[in-house]
Formats: sequence, C-alpha cells, structure tokens
Amino acid sequence: MMRTVAYSLAAVVLFAVSGTAAPKAGKNQMVKGTIKSVNVKAMVLVVSQKVKNESVDRQLDIKADTEFVITVGKETKEVSGKEGLSLLEDNVGAQVSVKCDKDVNVLQVKAKLKK
Repeated sequence: MMRTVAYSLAAVVLFAVSGTAAPKAGKNQMVKGTIKSVNVKAMVLVVSQKVKNESVDRQLDIKADTEFVITVGKETKEVSGKEGLSLLEDNVGAQVSVKCDKDVNVLQVKAKLKK
C-alpha cells in the first residue's frame, strides 16, 4: 500500500513539473535580398527576395526597437528604429539580411551600403 501511494505521488510530481515547463521559442527566420523601397514615415521596409525562380517582395514593419547594423565601407553603425531605417532610405538595390522572429516581427536588419 505504501508503494502505491509513493508511486502515485511521484507520478503527480512528474506530471506537475512537465506541465510547468516553458514552451520552446520558435525558430527565427531570415529574409535576404535587396532593398526595393523604404518608407520612414510608415516605418516599412520592402525587400525583394528571390525564391526559386521568382522574385517576391516582402513588406516588413519596423518597430522602434528593431536593431540596424549598417556597414558603409569599413565603418559600421549600430542604431535602432527610425534612425536606422532613414539610413537605408536612399539605398534602393543594396543587399540586406533581415532577422525575424516566428511571427515575422523584425528583430535585426543588416545592410552593406556603398559609399
């Protein structure tokens, strides 16, 4: 009888511990392509991406906490939000890599610009 109670208690504890474990975060996504357009007022970046044999435009909403890592020549700037987006404004056609979370919220934008 004592064993049955001990095993039942152990099962309840294991069940409770497994139920409170935090769910795993989804995998981040990368969007690589070229800048098609930048709208600083609307905080939108449109990236043209090649998928198989087609070119697909991705409209990405930029938030105030979105990180930008922008390289011009040998100089690298790290800024965020509207300031970073405004640096991309006159650089249509530049290569970009955009890191998004599982819900396609933009986390980071990396760009290499010409002088």
